[in-house]
Amino acid sequence: MCGRVIVEDYVGPTLSQLSHVSWLERADFARQLLEMAQEFSSSEFRLYLTDVSLDNFAVDKEGKVKVIDAENIVLVDPSVKGLETTEHINKGVGCMDCFSFSYEDLCGHTSTDHNFFAICKGMLSSTAYSQDLPVGLLHSPPSWVIDVYPSLKTDVEDCAGHISRNIHHLPRRREAALHLHSQLVNILREPLLMH
Repeated sequence: MCGRVIVEDYVGPTLSQLSHVSWLERADFARQLLEMAQEFSSSEFRLYLTDVSLDNFAVDKEGKVKVIDAENIVLVDPSVKGLETTEHINKGVGCMDCFSFSYEDLCGHTSTDHNFFAICKGMLSSTAYSQDLPVGLLHSPPSWVIDVYPSLKTDVEDCAGHISRNIHHLPRRREAALHLHSQLVNILREPLLMH
């Protein structure tokens, strides 16, 4: 096509095709997704995901999660003068329980919690967008995980913005995402320490 280039490559199965794998494998996918959200949100040019679903991410032979459909990404240069320097908090404009955002807000701030909202709400939370896995990637953790990491579920839901919906409290997505990531790293180390 004139003016466009399309590059295709088979990476591996999508996350929706891997929804049946063990909880620890899904926890590792979630860890990688949170790392991706952090990297995209703090890179030299901010990359904001606007089409988030389990079908847009795949896992290669080495178990690495990759974005496979990147046609809908907002790119922001945070060094542009005139951008709002306070972090934008995505409040789910337009609907309370769906993935919504404002291009003006994403492009008008030097930083936003948008990617954490996209990953946590869209793929990890108990109300994820996937029809294949509407309960989210981190559903049904083993009992030992709940016993040792009792705040895991709370962090997932808080990162998605479910807990702090009180009009006087803004979501603490970034903080919850970092805490959730830390817990997942520790959880994934546990089976290695047991052997």
